[in-house]
Amino acid sequence: MKKNGIEEIKKQIVIERLRQAPSTVRISFGASDVDFMNRDEMIDQVEKETDIGKKIIKIQLEYLKSFKENIVKAN
Repeated sequence: MKKNGIEEIKKQIVIERLRQAPSTVRISFGASDVDFMNRDEMIDQVEKETDIGKKIIKIQLEYLKSFKENIVKAN
């Protein structure tokens, strides 16, 4: 099955945003210390489109959307 081009572009945008983060960054996706992921692990999850990867994409796109909306409101 061929991927939707727009969805692939969204995924690539998120991957590029994650690559801009320091390699030492760690983010928690749960309540314990074992739920932390580093930048490269997050990129891997996005590339593989796991449940966590899809969540990362959703969070990043929501952030970009809110950022854009705040810029428009400021003008």
